[in-house]
Amino acid sequence: MKPGVLIITLVIVAFLMSGCLYSHVTVPLSTELNKTDLGHKRGESSTYSLLWLFAWGDAGAAAASKNGGITTMMHMDREFYFVLFGLYTHTITIVYGD
Repeated sequence: MKPGVLIITLVIVAFLMSGCLYSHVTVPLSTELNKTDLGHKRGESSTYSLLWLFAWGDAGAAAASKNGGITTMMHMDREFYFVLFGLYTHTITIVYGD
């Protein structure tokens, strides 16, 4: 294989596999963001996964609000960590409110 073709192939593979080695992303769980008040408290709950075989934790909204002492939820985010094609994942639910 010629060096130029090899470089082009490696660049294409890198673009197709972006985020597969490590990814850390936070996304909102709401599309209604007009004048959203986050509140004064923040609570988090998490789940973990290892080797696509084992998973544990509770990343539910109820667990996050309980951990933050929140009785009225106003907004939620979800945060993801992926390592090595998902061999290790960590998902965090973040709840804001009062």
